[in-house]
Amino acid sequence: MSIPISLSNGKILEIKIKKSKRVKNLWLKADVYGVYVVVPLNYNIEKIHNFIESKKKWILKTSEYYKKLREGYGEENLAINTISFLGAIYRLQIVKDTSSSTIISDNLKLITFHVTDRRKYKYDIKEWYRRQTAQIVAERLPVISRKLDLHYNKVSIKSHTSRWGSCSKKRNLNFNLLLAAVPIKVIDYVLTHELIHLIELNHSKRFWSLVASAYPEYKKYREWLNRYGPLIKIARYYY
Repeated sequence: MSIPISLSNGKILEIKIKKSKRVKNLWLKADVYGVYVVVPLNYNIEKIHNFIESKKKWILKTSEYYKKLREGYGEENLAINTISFLGAIYRLQIVKDTSSSTIISDNLKLITFHVTDRRKYKYDIKEWYRRQTAQIVAERLPVISRKLDLHYNKVSIKSHTSRWGSCSKKRNLNFNLLLAAVPIKVIDYVLTHELIHLIELNHSKRFWSLVASAYPEYKKYREWLNRYGPLIKIARYYY
């Protein structure tokens, strides 16, 4: 079910309604696929209309933002049944099976998740990303840190919503589990970025100078991350 609304730019936008037994109040969310209003099971349609009307400015601003992202990334890469791995777009296939496994076909550009419960396939995708990212970080981080002669303590792979990585005062490094979705060169930039934070826990001129010395082409990969990173984070691979 959806509700059409007229925006100040003259466009008609369909606001999709999503029922949830976990919510008590109305709230809006958006991604590259559209704008949604999440409502309780016993929702009142008139109340929803009034709520949406009161949020028109936010809806217009947010929908324009995601429109620009779609145009920059390409509509063909935003199908719901696709998934990103190391910067490449694969078709996504979910198959119910007696045991869980994942098969990547580079020739067919297809990733097949064999799952024991189709209702929980997003959890399987999330944990697959976590394992892939953990493996990549375990292989590449020590190499880069030795090259820079920098030493860190604990490394964690987390489900961040806004960050690709972070560095604590205790010299612990955290990385977004979706890091495996981006190209290797971009991953190396993120790893280098966080390692340099072991020297400078800020984004001062000195920090960026150190990043440039460690990874001269970093600006290109930082730009890639700024441009495409938001799409990967909200592509709903496991949400």
